[in-house]
Amino acid sequence: MAMIIRALTPADIPAYRDIRLESLRLYPDCFGASYEEQRQLPILYFERNIASQSLQHTMLGVFEGEELIGLCGVSERENRTVLLTQMYVKSRCQGAGVGVALINAAKHTAAEKHQARVIELDVYPHNLAAKRRYEQAGFQVTDQTADELIMTLRLP
Repeated sequence: MAMIIRALTPADIPAYRDIRLESLRLYPDCFGASYEEQRQLPILYFERNIASQSLQHTMLGVFEGEELIGLCGVSERENRTVLLTQMYVKSRCQGAGVGVALINAAKHTAAEKHQARVIELDVYPHNLAAKRRYEQAGFQVTDQTADELIMTLRLP
């Protein structure tokens, strides 16, 4: 599978919205947002960041040809830490290395663009496939809330 991974631009917003809503519709128990609520919003949170080309937020997209097949957001926090959000790969592309490529691109973006030393993410404990993928990428569970595991990766 030939993939291109890059930061999304304003021209990508319609494709972003489609795939983001797809992720919420198909996997409602894996994301902290409701499909119905998000679908009704005129502008999604990351659509605003993509439109403004925010320096603090980067939405990475994986493209197969012209089709957006995966997403991963990188958002600055304090103390040279970034938060990985909205990680999603279309079902038909799972198991083909797209998720691994996205995580690697997110690590690079975190270090180079955001000068981060730490990447954090939240994952639901029942989402075993995602948790396993993050562990394979070097993330470790470092904390938990009532609903989610907090996973952390220290960058070199």
